[in-house]
Amino acid sequence: MRVLLVDRHSARLAALRAVIEQAGFEVVDVLDEDVDLYGAVDRLAPDAIVVGADSPSRDVLEDLAILGERYPKPLLMLSSKDDRQLMAQASEAGISAYVMEGLSPALVRSLVDVAMRQYQQMESLKRELAETRETLADRQAINRAKCLLMERSAISEKQAYTRLRKTAMDRGLPLPEIARQLMVLAANE
Repeated sequence: MRVLLVDRHSARLAALRAVIEQAGFEVVDVLDEDVDLYGAVDRLAPDAIVVGADSPSRDVLEDLAILGERYPKPLLMLSSKDDRQLMAQASEAGISAYVMEGLSPALVRSLVDVAMRQYQQMESLKRELAETRETLADRQAINRAKCLLMERSAISEKQAYTRLRKTAMDRGLPLPEIARQLMVLAANE
């Protein structure tokens, strides 16, 4: 697994990098918080991002939140402070794990593995939610189109559905697309 390490404290960088590498991960690069994080993630394509931060600025947390949306990756934050407020802000920014320093390679491996699994589960749930929303939107479009046909043509629901389905088959388009086209035509009349 390829890990991008982001930290501004050079004193702990060597130790943090060593622990990550001893855990069996490849550190693809070490960046300062002020570097173009988006460009680096785009260029390096890491599997996970580890941020070392004692008290990250609001800008850094916002950058991490945007980074998580633009390049979804497991994000872990290491800090030497036990700060509940910072922990809450980190969680809101999409940080998968917030850990106090003093890590062994075995603990780092476990944390990255858990963060990766949580990330994969979250991505799976997001995909399921998007598919469910799409299915619901398709059903709503079909129902609205059926109602429109029933109202305008004085036909039954079954006849309206049959007409929509036949039009979809004749045009080689999905039924929800035909329903949406009908609604657009009706709105433009």
